[in-house]
Amino acid sequence: MQTLAFFHRTLATLLAEPIRLEFGVSDTLIGMFIGAAFSISFVIAALPLGHLADHEDRFRLLGIFVATWSLLTSLAAAASSFAALLLLRVGSAAAMSGITPAAGSLIAERYAGPKLAKPMGIYASGIYFGVGSSMLIGGALAAVFDPFGSFAIGPLPSLSGWKIIYLLAGLPGLILAAVLLRQTDHGRRENRPFSRKPLKPVFAFLFARPSNYLRVMLALTMLVFVATAVGAWLPALFLRKHGWAIEDIGFWAGAITIAAGLLGTLGSGYLVEFIERIVRTGKPQVLLLIVAATVSAPLAIALPLVASPYVCLALFFCRSLLGGIIVSLGYAIMLSLAPEDQRARLTAVAGITLNLVGGALAPVAVALTTDFGFADPGRLADSLAIVTAVGSIAALAVLLTGIRSLFYPDIQLGRNAR
Repeated sequence: MQTLAFFHRTLATLLAEPIRLEFGVSDTLIGMFIGAAFSISFVIAALPLGHLADHEDRFRLLGIFVATWSLLTSLAAAASSFAALLLLRVGSAAAMSGITPAAGSLIAERYAGPKLAKPMGIYASGIYFGVGSSMLIGGALAAVFDPFGSFAIGPLPSLSGWKIIYLLAGLPGLILAAVLLRQTDHGRRENRPFSRKPLKPVFAFLFARPSNYLRVMLALTMLVFVATAVGAWLPALFLRKHGWAIEDIGFWAGAITIAAGLLGTLGSGYLVEFIERIVRTGKPQVLLLIVAATVSAPLAIALPLVASPYVCLALFFCRSLLGGIIVSLGYAIMLSLAPEDQRARLTAVAGITLNLVGGALAPVAVALTTDFGFADPGRLADSLAIVTAVGSIAALAVLLTGIRSLFYPDIQLGRNAR
């Protein structure tokens, strides 16, 4: 499910150049299509859907969400204008916003504390498998249906290659939706009554002292900002700076994303257990999150600046591996901090910040720096380095300024009470 969500979401990144050329739009509009259009819709829908997930059958909701975004993905083949394509992406984003609140709530019911790192790592691995398979499968389809070309399929009117790829991409999700709709939410014995003020307890917890949930959420948001900036513009970087073909970019970026992302997400739980045995700390997941964030910062900044495309791919591998650790641990820490009856809503709040800042702002920030800062599409690498530097520094500042409360929340809470 998470794999399909990110498969569909990432197609826009791979196919950005043919879409830009067909509709004659700027880098800034493409950045909005990749990020802002998706993320703003995600933000608007996340809290209502998270509230539903705290009260209703989560499997039924998941089935509806998957069916909706899959259908809208296929309908992109019928888009006759950039505005129509933008509206379809907005609808897909709204449906995807309900996935992690519902699924995260289901997982957190069954695991607690450091033990949550492994299952959340498995869940988070879907992000990298989805992004990677989107690049791999999308690249393979691009070799058959040239995204810049035009094709006729049976009785259908002639379609651009990128539209055919979108049409095919939506079909597997309809099968998964049918499977999910047949499941029952056994973990929820009865529907909880709807509160008249569903957000009051959520924000009371969010801004409580010490505000560790908020701190981890903001740090994770900036780290996702960096990862999104790199992922969104990597294909364009290789097209413009290194002269690679889309199918080659799709193969290498996809294979690296899957290998490194799965290694990071699935290995994070084992690393937490190893640190817990070696280092005497009750918060091994916090320690690993800080280390991964610190090491990943210089890698993300150097990635677009190196001259060799293969060194760039090597840095991308390392950054993706650390990114897998960061995402799985960030969500595990937040879910372990959240009260059980508010998990879906708090996860929705986290999803809002991650998508509004990390998803919407990152691609646009790079595009604006290129279009207006340098006024030169050839300076994409410099724009990407500047944006990733700002995001990395912000994330480390949030984590390191509150490091004591993250490791010793009870002591800090006692001081505040006095």
